[in-house]
Amino acid sequence: MNIATFQSKLDFIKDLYSNEEWTERECRDDILAILEEAHTKIVNAFGESLLRLRDGKHKPSIEAVEKVVKKFPAALSYEDEHGYIPISLISEENEDAYGYEYIPILAKEGVKHNVGGEHGRGGLFHSDPDGFVINTLQCVCLFSENEAANLNALKELRKLGLFFKSDIQEYNLLFYSIRSKNRKEQFEYLVDWDPNALLNIHIDAIANVYESRYSDLEILFRAGFKHFPNIGGILFIEDTDGYTVLDLAFRGDYGVQGTISALHKILAPRSDYPILHHVYIKAPQHVNLFAKKFWWAYHLKDHRDRTLHQAVLAAGPDVMNANSQLFASLTDDQLQTKDPITTLYPFAAMAVGQKAELEDVFGLLRRQPSVLERLDG
Repeated sequence: MNIATFQSKLDFIKDLYSNEEWTERECRDDILAILEEAHTKIVNAFGESLLRLRDGKHKPSIEAVEKVVKKFPAALSYEDEHGYIPISLISEENEDAYGYEYIPILAKEGVKHNVGGEHGRGGLFHSDPDGFVINTLQCVCLFSENEAANLNALKELRKLGLFFKSDIQEYNLLFYSIRSKNRKEQFEYLVDWDPNALLNIHIDAIANVYESRYSDLEILFRAGFKHFPNIGGILFIEDTDGYTVLDLAFRGDYGVQGTISALHKILAPRSDYPILHHVYIKAPQHVNLFAKKFWWAYHLKDHRDRTLHQAVLAAGPDVMNANSQLFASLTDDQLQTKDPITTLYPFAAMAVGQKAELEDVFGLLRRQPSVLERLDG
């Protein structure tokens, strides 16, 4: 029996009872029970079909999927033998991103019917039933190698009001993006939307980034310099043990040379970023390594118009003491130049603070005592 024939018989039964030509209640109840069972089977059939959207063999239009789930919303919550619902199965380890175009409409309709629970946002926060603590939204950012499909899904979810800026940090989406292949545009899209997420990646995630063969150190560092140039990008963010991102990069698969090469590729073409200012102040143990590769940065000024030695002096006694060799090479002109922010001469800047080394202060004065005559100038 085809669908048209079945529909005509249903219409016949409906008219028969509506016109009271057939009034036996027992027959009517039997027919309703049969129809209820048929409805359940139809829902299950559509549920199975929605699950198969991830196979890429069945490609209905988005409009057709919308019609089906509006008519049979229970299909949105249909589970396979492992506990996956359609929206979560489509995103799970789906390298080809088959069916990703349906994720927004499944989430949109899922919200209306509480799919994934009251705060499940239509199934976007449905967790992996196999025990991995990762939800549908995180899977979208992690598994597929089809970046265009991933990015389109995220943009459409955002357009529908189902993907929020706060989700980026709450669900650590930058980490999942950088861990995957072909994610440059997706990663940059998320960072441009919420740059602060770059500073707040969970430190364990940062460590894992450098252990991942899929990570791209250059993309990560480049984003840091773009959004946070005045603090050295993300190189010197520390974890609770005092390890910086730079430390973790050196210890990871890229190693010292791989990390330095990535930084050189980013900074060398323009040679206008004061990388040494940040290294001298925040990682003096690496000064020799960076000075050799980024020698051109010695004579640059930072965003506050400070030279390298002025920035180090302004950072305080501990930083000065860690870079004492820098002050042995100060020229007469440098000794006679005031800090553009504090207006202090080098000897005076060195004298600030309880840990000031007076011997060093007097050493600078002996080299250029004429600055005392200019203090009122």
